[in-house]
Amino acid sequence: MKKRLQNLSFRIMVFFSVIIFIAIALYDIYNIRFINTSDKKANFKNSVRIMMILPQNQTYWDWFLDQYKDISEKQGIITDIVFYNTSSEAYKLLKLATVTKPDAIVMCNIYNSKDIAQVLSTIKSSNVFIVSLFNDMLFRYEDVFVGIDYYYKGKIAGKIIYKVFNEKKNIPSSLKIAIVNPFYTTIGGALEVKGLTDFLKSKGIKEIGIKNFNFEYPAFPSEEVARQLILEDKQKFNVIYIGSETDTLTIAQNIITFNKLDQFVVIGAGTNQKLQKYVKEKIINGIINDNGELIAQKLCEAILSWKKFGHASSYISTNFKVIE
Repeated sequence: MKKRLQNLSFRIMVFFSVIIFIAIALYDIYNIRFINTSDKKANFKNSVRIMMILPQNQTYWDWFLDQYKDISEKQGIITDIVFYNTSSEAYKLLKLATVTKPDAIVMCNIYNSKDIAQVLSTIKSSNVFIVSLFNDMLFRYEDVFVGIDYYYKGKIAGKIIYKVFNEKKNIPSSLKIAIVNPFYTTIGGALEVKGLTDFLKSKGIKEIGIKNFNFEYPAFPSEEVARQLILEDKQKFNVIYIGSETDTLTIAQNIITFNKLDQFVVIGAGTNQKLQKYVKEKIINGIINDNGELIAQKLCEAILSWKKFGHASSYISTNFKVIE
């Protein structure tokens, strides 16, 4: 009898021990789940939703977007990136923003029209943070400008051009400059040209002719642009100023192909290693690159500053990487 009672007592102890163990385990699991759920909610709650509206062409923007995506994701900034070709497309995207209600809108050169002005005014009154990226044309609506001092960029190009002619001891009284940039009219073009011409005129070059080759891929391939510039004798350009890597590579390769090494001063853009080789070989005289990583970083800092403090610096300008 005594042995039976001991066995029963032992079984009861084991039973309650198991119950307690299971209860502790369930409590721990519940706590872990609760913590994880809370963290996820907190992360979602603290994230910032951005709508970024850029002029088409997506390939052009890779130098900036690759950097931006990496930095913004780490900061909890969720971004929908969309592209437009026309004023009506830009308007429709802004109208969409009034429905989706992002925390902030980042824009580059939204066209100036009554419809767009009205929808921007509506967005502004809804307490949406508005960032103007690269182009300070939204001063009536923007909270922050993040981008480039295009006037200064033009001056850098002017300094390189003047340096090349000065080293040859052959400073001309007049220049004909071809500008090859698919976004010349939409991103800082006028300011960039003013910086370029102001510097050159300050050095005594009185007559400066500018012709812009404003085109969009694939309607006007860079190969055609290159051949027009290099083989067309009527134009007689002395300087080619290029705004994208693709066009810089194409024009440099055509200069080599048609043996026009001493005919042009060439200022280009891009990070391809071939371009650095072309600079060393004097096929290209200089490369001016916008600092995509720094711009992305400053943009994210402005957005997070607004989210945390309700404001950010109104004008944030970044520098350039120059190879010559």
